[in-house]
Amino acid sequence: MLEQYSAPLRVFVQLSYGYGATNWHARWARGEIPGINEPYAYGYYRAAGPDTVIVQSEDQPENFFSRMLRYGVRLVVGFDFVQAWRNRDGILSADVVWTHTEAQALAVLALYRLTPWAAHPPLIAQSVWLMDRWPHEPVWRRLLMQHLLSGADLLTFLSPENLKQARSVFPGKRLEWVAFGICADTMPPRIRAEKPAGSPIQVLSVGNDRHRDWTTLIAATANLPDGATCALTVATARPIPTPAHVTRVAVTHNDDLFALYDRADLVVVPLGENLHASGITVIEEATVRGLPVIATDTGGLRHYFDDDCVMYVPVGDVAALGSAIVTLARDPDLCAAMVERARARMRTELNSQAYALRHLALSHELLAQQAQGLVVDSGTVTQRARAMKITVGIATSGRPAILRETVAELQRQTHPPTRIIVCAPTPQDVADLPPAPNLTIVQGARGLAHQRNVILDQAGDADLVVFFDDDFIPDRAYLAQCANAFAGNPDIVVATGRVLADGAKGPGLSVEDARALLADPATNPVAGLPMVQPTWSAYGCNMAYRLSTIRDAGLRFDERLPLYGWYEDIDFSRRAGALGLIACVNGAKGVHLGSKLGRTPGRKLGYSQVANPLYLARKGSYPLDHALRSIARNIAMNTLRSLWSEPYIDRRGRVVGNWLGLRDAVLGRIAPENILSM
Repeated sequence: MLEQYSAPLRVFVQLSYGYGATNWHARWARGEIPGINEPYAYGYYRAAGPDTVIVQSEDQPENFFSRMLRYGVRLVVGFDFVQAWRNRDGILSADVVWTHTEAQALAVLALYRLTPWAAHPPLIAQSVWLMDRWPHEPVWRRLLMQHLLSGADLLTFLSPENLKQARSVFPGKRLEWVAFGICADTMPPRIRAEKPAGSPIQVLSVGNDRHRDWTTLIAATANLPDGATCALTVATARPIPTPAHVTRVAVTHNDDLFALYDRADLVVVPLGENLHASGITVIEEATVRGLPVIATDTGGLRHYFDDDCVMYVPVGDVAALGSAIVTLARDPDLCAAMVERARARMRTELNSQAYALRHLALSHELLAQQAQGLVVDSGTVTQRARAMKITVGIATSGRPAILRETVAELQRQTHPPTRIIVCAPTPQDVADLPPAPNLTIVQGARGLAHQRNVILDQAGDADLVVFFDDDFIPDRAYLAQCANAFAGNPDIVVATGRVLADGAKGPGLSVEDARALLADPATNPVAGLPMVQPTWSAYGCNMAYRLSTIRDAGLRFDERLPLYGWYEDIDFSRRAGALGLIACVNGAKGVHLGSKLGRTPGRKLGYSQVANPLYLARKGSYPLDHALRSIARNIAMNTLRSLWSEPYIDRRGRVVGNWLGLRDAVLGRIAPENILSM
């Protein structure tokens, strides 16, 4: 936890009435909350630990009059302010407050407005249905919600589609997508039951959301292709038509719901257009129970599970849905493969543990911003910093002369690296590199991600592993500043330094330029800057990782990003950042030369500028809106500058690569590895 907190971090989770900790736990123990649920609602308690205390709101007993008062206030303003008022002591005494939907967020923010004399903890205000409801709300209520939610410290959304719409309503606010996950502690194997030939396909659909498209589902299952027949079970509290092949059940106990899952051959999540990832809980429950899923392609569900995990059909397409049902029912091997890939996603990223820890990481970022950084100068921290073993890793290719200068600067660090590991594809890449006791040279196939994985494998028992580009010249106190930051802030997992000048954005810089910039106080002042401040991702030319954390999580650089990698740093640092804090250490300074030697050819790089962001967005480590903006920005820049191209950049080659990438994206065959055959 951040150094300034001597006591554990106190998190208060404000939830709707009926979700109070005591009531929820009692109903959960009796099996009266259908679904794969947690002992306490949504699994927020999983963020608790020695340094973190999680407290959830409680439900106050009500009589008829107090209930009517609460309902009346909620009817007028659109959120349950009375529930927040009853929990005001817990809210106002916390270090940070989390809410699950916009209703609780609005109530907490209204409480803040009405208690100007009190200290107001930072609020992570999550929204679920907000943007779906927005066009249908009266103008006065939209203005009220906009006014209140603009006061939140951070707005989070369970779907990138919801977030995208929110940008126009809350310009300038920080918005984050937080992937929702359920309990995935156990995933029992599913035993395939032998069925007589010609038996009806057992289809299950679950949900009460108003965006469920029961009409399309019932029509699709009534007339399946190739003469197949179907028995459809719909578990919902909503009234629906029930022709002969449809059974509607209202599930009130967990055992009944699990029995429905166990009898089904597959699960269908039929949806109308929506923005809030409607149906994601059912998809995750079906995956845990070992069932393949067909879902309507809307609401941002693809950001959770791709086509390898879930079979998607267009909105309202009866024929496509019927065909998908028959396809899955007749291909048990495909079903098993889909389930296993979906389960792999849930084990690593889409579970309640990751969901809770993501909230915790965001909380630490907010608190760090509030503290405006830390000055780490205590004797204890200094001792911890000095004891840190640091391995520096350099993936190199085609720049032996510059590499020698970079390694020479590393040997002059005030906190000497325990080891320097250089990974190169060929001996020529490390020609004439002077030997040293702490220098290890290893060989790895050409490709930044692969070479950095080789370095991770060789990093030994280091506390920190710091990756430098072979043309990054660090200040001589760089490693000491990193050690201080990590020693004083145990929740930092990723750190990046301050780049004083970046030759990658121009013709490049010489080693002499870099040394002059580092020696000139006018170009590298640190006065007035916080020592540590949160940042969105690390910059690949200089980034440090707490080795134990990334090893425990099994993190690796994604080798599907070949050659130069292009965004492999964002992918790796964002995945690592889900485990803690991503920080910028302002005292860790350096200059990126941006050497043009050994660069990926223009056509290949142009293709990567399209393929890699789309791949990472699909993977979930890079928001889709960021990916689309990045692609548009690079295509526009390459196209414009190709008219008067810089002599050190193959703009026309990049333009060709960009358009090849767009073509493959349209044809559905885009992949980062395609550059290897270009």
